[in-house]
Amino acid sequence: MTPMVLNSTPFLSYREIKTDNIDLFADAFGIYAQFNDVIGILDLVKPVPGKRFIRRVAHNVKRKSH
Repeated sequence: MTPMVLNSTPFLSYREIKTDNIDLFADAFGIYAQFNDVIGILDLVKPVPGKRFIRRVAHNVKRKSH
């Protein structure tokens, strides 16, 4: 991966923008995640994929390996 050395304006490069004390997600998307919000979102995430998904992936792997 190459570093981003693009210029947004002729006077400022992306490397010069200081983001040390900024929550980038909150600033960009308006997401102000607190601990309780994150725990609530984790309840929606499935840590183990369903059987249908596993069968589809296995089928695609077998098909591409031949």
